[in-house]
Amino acid sequence: MIPIHKLLRWFSPDVVEDHKSAAAIQGFFQAETRERGKIVSRTEGNNIWTLTGREYLAELIALRASSPRATFRDDRVAYIGLGSGSQAEVANISSLVDPIPYSPGEFLAPTATPATFPASATTSTKTAVRFIREYGLSEISLGYDVVLTEAGLFTDGNPDDDWALTALTGLDSSGDRAPVAYKTYEPITKTTQFTLRVIWEVRFI
Repeated sequence: MIPIHKLLRWFSPDVVEDHKSAAAIQGFFQAETRERGKIVSRTEGNNIWTLTGREYLAELIALRASSPRATFRDDRVAYIGLGSGSQAEVANISSLVDPIPYSPGEFLAPTATPATFPASATTSTKTAVRFIREYGLSEISLGYDVVLTEAGLFTDGNPDDDWALTALTGLDSSGDRAPVAYKTYEPITKTTQFTLRVIWEVRFI
């Protein structure tokens, strides 16, 4: 049994105030391979929301000017990129370690639209958004098996052009793309016999 004096610490003014100001963005990543509809492998877990992602949200909710109306940026989360590298899930991640193409020369794969808003058991308010990408048999495994260990979530803005909607999606520009969210995970092998489904959920808690 936990001593009462330890339990009471949770209700001290300092602890309560800390919980009020705690980060309220939670990412949840899930990937699974299937062969003829049957699940072969699955990995899932929470991810890091990077400094790039935090800056994105801060600028997204602010106005540059009210009349005429102008925003700081209009890009939206629109791509998922996968890789075969691994690094600590820390906020200052600037790129994937070892990006891989999902089709010849292309790194960033578009997510399905429209994005969906999963229902909550306690409220009808939209407090989460889900991004999905379905990779076909011939995607990622371009004639050979590929071991996947990392993933990033990206917007459709160009960081070299004030986030204009001209994102570079090719593998040759992957080193310059910082994800808004990043996940490293246990290896998943993608073959030409498997499809791959990635679900990335961002929750505001």
